Amino acid sequence: MNERLLMQAALQLAPEIGAKAIVSFTSPCDIESAVPIIWVQGLQLDVLKDLTMSDILEVSESHLLDAAVQIYLSRQFEEGQVIGVFPYALLIYDIKEGKDFISVKDFEDIASRDVMHAVLTLALEIAHEGREGHPIGTAFIIGNANAILARSHQAILNPYHGQPPEYRNLKNRDNWESIKEFAQLDGLFVVDAEGCILAAGRYLDVNASSVQLPGGLGGRHRATAAITSDLPVVGITISESGGTLRVFREGECKLSIRSDVRLKNTT
Repeated sequence: MNERLLMQAALQLAPEIGAKAIVSFTSPCDIESAVPIIWVQGLQLDVLKDLTMSDILEVSESHLLDAAVQIYLSRQFEEGQVIGVFPYALLIYDIKEGKDFISVKDFEDIASRDVMHAVLTLALEIAHEGREGHPIGTAFIIGNANAILARSHQAILNPYHGQPPEYRNLKNRDNWESIKEFAQLDGLFVVDAEGCILAAGRYLDVNASSVQLPGGLGGRHRATAAITSDLPVVGITISESGGTLRVFREGECKLSIRSDVRLKNTT
């Protein structure tokens, strides 16, 4: 089906349903729209042509969910509909109704919305960019810092020890470049409920034997899941192989976000 025709159909549909945005998985083109258009790059969707329509819809919905999470983080949409434009279909996605959609307000009993928003956004940047062309695997444990520190130890000298609060504030984007540098170190970050980094290069002292996770996830994921089972904290991991971002709470992975779904630009 002609991709431009699909885009034109989405443009006609958007005002009728009050869509917040159009998310296009087709090739970017010059087209005028009163509704923001978000282009997604990096996905190879040609394989969809060999699938059944049911399979196409399932794969497309999964991709749209990953994009919707990033739309939420970049625009902080908590509700509303977006239209997904794929080479073979249009999908209408309700952000609020999405069964696996993450909202930072779900973690307010542990950390504020702005802290969760900052950590998730930074983690996605690390997953997308890596460092100097190399993928990075790391984790952030967020919550009661004293409890986390009591269940962990330093793998290296703590680069945040003795640093003033303004340099340890994860909510300040000016500090993100140094955080990305320290993300290359062994271990993980400890972040308190206010978004202050207490430590980097930390190893967790937990028993992960009772944690049930899908195959292929390594020690970092198991340890993160285990400490969220033992303590009321949130763990966010970035996989070095594949760059998938995962959010853990109460010993379970609540959400996985693929980093190969990338928002290219908006119009």
